[in-house]
Amino acid sequence: MATTFNERINALLKTPSLPFTWDSIIKECDRIEDDFAHIRSEFQWALDYKRFQVEDSRGNRSAGLAALKAAIAAAPENKDILGDYKNYVGKPAIAENIVLIVATKKNEEKATKLAWQLDKGNIQYLIVSGSDTAPIDHIRALQVDAADNFESTPKKVAAAFAWIYENLGSNVGVLKMDLELSVQDAGKMARALSRMSGANAYAGVPAAIDQFDRCAHWGKCQDNAMNRRVYGRPALRPWAEGKAYYVGPGPLEKLVFALTRFPGLLDGEFYEDKLVGDVLSSEGVALASMANYGEIGLGTVSQLTQSPQLPKSPQLPKSPLGTGVVSRLGKIL
Repeated sequence: MATTFNERINALLKTPSLPFTWDSIIKECDRIEDDFAHIRSEFQWALDYKRFQVEDSRGNRSAGLAALKAAIAAAPENKDILGDYKNYVGKPAIAENIVLIVATKKNEEKATKLAWQLDKGNIQYLIVSGSDTAPIDHIRALQVDAADNFESTPKKVAAAFAWIYENLGSNVGVLKMDLELSVQDAGKMARALSRMSGANAYAGVPAAIDQFDRCAHWGKCQDNAMNRRVYGRPALRPWAEGKAYYVGPGPLEKLVFALTRFPGLLDGEFYEDKLVGDVLSSEGVALASMANYGEIGLGTVSQLTQSPQLPKSPQLPKSPLGTGVVSRLGKIL
């Protein structure tokens, strides 16, 4: 009987993933982690990859994807398993572009008003919120595995980007929007989205580094300690301001891959727009600058002249939809 770490790991890795070995493989992975306080990352990724093989064989996509991403995080330089991830989730996009409305349950009304404007302009979108509150009452609302507070916005947006890449297709572009903006010209917006997609751009209004407020989060965080903590990360280059920015299919893949390989990039980050800019900068993606949001058909909410009466969205049954998703999502297209 194998007793040393090397003996047990070798025996495990040689065990084929078959219906009558699935449970024993998962249990032995767990036992090895319990029995050895330190496991080198070169072996930890193999344990997680073995879990992926089992869950993939079982047809359990959600658990398989989680295990595969854990393996990638343990061996971020391993191009083979990154290729497995791309092949596992890769599919033709069902839309050229999609608008990602970042919201919370608390500002549900604003989110549904913006959704109404996009519906009216025939522009595809999702509304994303966190998982620790009730879901937003809308057919296109999505909950991801992050808290529904200000300080968790980077994790919420990162999870939403990953969900889009993994579920809607690997060649879709995303316009991320906050609720400070409204649709002023849907036709102009649609043309701008098509143009930016064709350019495969990361585009937005550049943030001014010399005017960067490192205390902008004060008074907004649920954790009071963070409301007096000055943001301490360096400003590497101008990034697209978070009210609205576009991430084309190529930049989106680079962003999702980087955050899958190095999930620690999210630790201690307060500002999701700066996180996206920093990651894409490290991936060699330049920012295509816009002078203002009017270039893509957007304006401030105060500029919106129409306040529609919104119909109540139908309720949908809850169903698991893949990694990071803890609520329901209606048919998108």
